[in-house]
Amino acid sequence: MALETDVDQTKQQFMPSSIPTTIGTSGGAGYQPYSTPAHSSSSTHSSSTTDLTETTATTTTAAAAAAAAADEARRSLRPVGMHSLNDYLLRYIFSFLAVKHYDYLNHRTHIIYNHLGPVCLVSKQWNQIASPLLWQERTFHGWKAGDELSTFLNLTENADFSSTHEYGEFVKRIEIIDSHDVVDKQNGQFVINWITPDVILAISEHCSRRLRDLTLVFAATGHHTSSEQQEGLIPWNSLAESCRRLYLLSLANYVCPSLPVGNTHPFHVFSTHTNPLTELVLKRCKNIPAETFQQLARTCGMALTKLVLLDSDEHLGSEELMAFARSCPNLRHLNVSWLEAVTPQFSDEAVLALTDHCLKLEYISLLDANEISDVSFRTLSKLRSLRNLILPRAGTMASRRVFSQESLISLAKACKGLEQLHLVAPGATTSRFFEALLYCPNLQVLVIVELHPGLLVDHRFKTLGLAKYVDQESENCCKLVWHKKT
Repeated sequence: MALETDVDQTKQQFMPSSIPTTIGTSGGAGYQPYSTPAHSSSSTHSSSTTDLTETTATTTTAAAAAAAAADEARRSLRPVGMHSLNDYLLRYIFSFLAVKHYDYLNHRTHIIYNHLGPVCLVSKQWNQIASPLLWQERTFHGWKAGDELSTFLNLTENADFSSTHEYGEFVKRIEIIDSHDVVDKQNGQFVINWITPDVILAISEHCSRRLRDLTLVFAATGHHTSSEQQEGLIPWNSLAESCRRLYLLSLANYVCPSLPVGNTHPFHVFSTHTNPLTELVLKRCKNIPAETFQQLARTCGMALTKLVLLDSDEHLGSEELMAFARSCPNLRHLNVSWLEAVTPQFSDEAVLALTDHCLKLEYISLLDANEISDVSFRTLSKLRSLRNLILPRAGTMASRRVFSQESLISLAKACKGLEQLHLVAPGATTSRFFEALLYCPNLQVLVIVELHPGLLVDHRFKTLGLAKYVDQESENCCKLVWHKKT
């Protein structure tokens, strides 16, 4: 028994302490068979696999980041050429090749890209960017206008599927001015008519998709428009039906045919079916029926913001101007005048219609209006956005329609954004009106005709520093011309 006890003690000394096993006699008390927990081996294997996966993912991410950094470094060392620039930068670079052209007819500046021809030959990318810029503004006037116009129309008419571009689709503005450099033997005058029915028809067929601005300056003779037959008439109906994005129409020296108003009158058909215009400019245009003016007002409606009717004939009267006022409440620019042989027809009713409906007016120039009285003039103070007011013939002593000093003061205090003011103001008998102009800090030009002589001895008027800008035109008539010094 002593020997067995020694053997058991020796075994217990060499057994691992982590194994809870007691060796005793089989079937005896305290006997526990040797065993290992069932989950011990699998838990150890799972932990090892997870650690290996995380290590592999970290290594892959680090390798990808290193590769990206290497690519970026190689890219930064690579020289940047013109062909690698994006479209936005190329358009910016091409803008330095543009030429600014001031349009004296419509008083605006256009940017023309006439020097982009060689750029279109560099690459397809450059061609895609430069061609629309090159073709969007097309002007034809001078000695070479005929050849340039013929080449332009041939390129637009003959464009087919083999062409690089449909060039007519890029055109946004066209300006054609008839030349006066060649003798017309039949009439004995220097004139060439570039603007023919065939030209207008070709424009309406091939350049109508994006055309927005059309300016046509006819020859002063206009003999091709005086015929009452359909042959030789400008196809305005085709232009109206095709150019659905046209927003500006500017005509000069155009003479309408003497035809009954209706479907047989080309320009009246245009006024009925055209896209609503935002700007309408008619200079020295004759024989336009009164019904056509009224139809243009209804067609343009809310879209019209600028209306210029210069050197008009007897067909333009107060009724037509009132039609524009009632139909076009968003009008901001109004410039109207008549021919010297025509009696101006701008009455108080027309001014009242403007101040009732066109409250957004910023520019008013009525060069020949002399029938405006203080009744309608006092309502101009309702136009709070007014910046330019030019009435050089209204309110004279001879017309006995003098503007009152109260109306003048009300205008100056209400229209604080005035920049140019040209009035006949014999009613301003004291310096109160000129003191009220101090409410207009942006005033640049001030012209007062028939200045009251009593102002020359008015102490306050002298204090304002305006006396030195007065010129004595006659014994009883003075004129004040003041320009803000820049």
